[in-house]
Amino acid sequence: MKRGIFILIFSLFAACTLRAQIAIDSMRIYYPQGYRYIVPTLRNNSSELEHFIKSASKALQEGQLDKVVIKSYASPDGTDKANKALAIYRAGELASYLKQHAGLSDRVVEKHSEGIAWGLLGEMVQASDMKYKDEVLHILEHTPVWVFDQQGRVVDGRKKQLMDLHGGVPYNYMYKEFFPDLRSSIAAVLYVRQEVPEVAEETIPAEPEQAEPPVQTVQPEQPAEPVQPEPSVTPEAKPKPFRPIIAVKTNLLYWATVMPDFHSYTFVPNLEIEWFFKDRWSLAGTGNYAKWGYGDNEYFGISSWSIEPRWWCKGDGQYRWLYIGAYGQVGDYDVQNDRVDRDGNTGNLWGAGLSVGAVIPFSKRWGLEIGIRGGYRHGEVRAYSYEAPAYFFDYEATDNHWGITGIKASLYFRFGKSSK
Repeated sequence: MKRGIFILIFSLFAACTLRAQIAIDSMRIYYPQGYRYIVPTLRNNSSELEHFIKSASKALQEGQLDKVVIKSYASPDGTDKANKALAIYRAGELASYLKQHAGLSDRVVEKHSEGIAWGLLGEMVQASDMKYKDEVLHILEHTPVWVFDQQGRVVDGRKKQLMDLHGGVPYNYMYKEFFPDLRSSIAAVLYVRQEVPEVAEETIPAEPEQAEPPVQTVQPEQPAEPVQPEPSVTPEAKPKPFRPIIAVKTNLLYWATVMPDFHSYTFVPNLEIEWFFKDRWSLAGTGNYAKWGYGDNEYFGISSWSIEPRWWCKGDGQYRWLYIGAYGQVGDYDVQNDRVDRDGNTGNLWGAGLSVGAVIPFSKRWGLEIGIRGGYRHGEVRAYSYEAPAYFFDYEATDNHWGITGIKASLYFRFGKSSK
């Protein structure tokens, strides 16, 4: 469908709902089969999104934007329940995308999940020269989505009749030619034009001219003797201390294969970034990643990410010595060694708790940070056995752990404002 057709559709929709709204722009984007997320590289999605975001941003800046209406659809392939959920997800993802890239708020975004796009499919069939066209249109127009018997059981339906028609020949044709166009979302910008009446300018009567007072002649005073200023002494400026802004760190213990349970497995690459602000506060983000074998048929995999706000005891903006913090962590793991049940355990994990540490500076930029974390960690455990060449699932459980969840001895380098 061309953009003009969609503008007309949304104009009629707006006219029926809010008289003052006018649809000024629209777009249509497409999805891969069974996919909910925005894929800018698919078909003409990139140009549609770029054009629409510019239009919405302009209307928002000019104070004309009233609503952005989103309608999302799915194609008939797949179960009806899955297609309804997929249309809901597509509307939500597109709304999030427009909020992020066009600066829209929740107040102006309206979402509609339309499920399977039966109406659009009928339009495509009507405009085509496909084989068995009239029979397909008859089913689309006269067969309900579901046909029930007297006991309320499903005995027939629109999709089933389409799939059974002539051995599935017309259905397979529509699956290939039409269904990709049904996996789509449509959005239209709606705005309200507010006419501001012109206000006639009031004529303000001019005040009567006041007679100027007579000019008094003042004898100039004799200039006083100039006063010589006393010589001033400029105090010697003190050098400003180095103020860190960003720190880059790596935990040497994890590189040395020492884990929070104080066992040695394999080295784990890791990186931490810390941002300093407000003299006493900083925010650290950490990532750990390892997925490889070691030793005799042993394997260690970990991917974890955490964020940690910190409060520094010495509030001089130098971020030295003691700090306390609170952290949250998520990740997944896969471990195969003699310390786990069966041949291996895998699953997801999350945790939260408190941290305490200290920074020992070597110079204004280099130093060592030591610290420890303690709190709660929840892990999903899926135990499996290995019988070459296949892996077999054994059982599923949970692991709730209270105690030490992290240790560190990190080498850091800080970026900031140099001393002057």
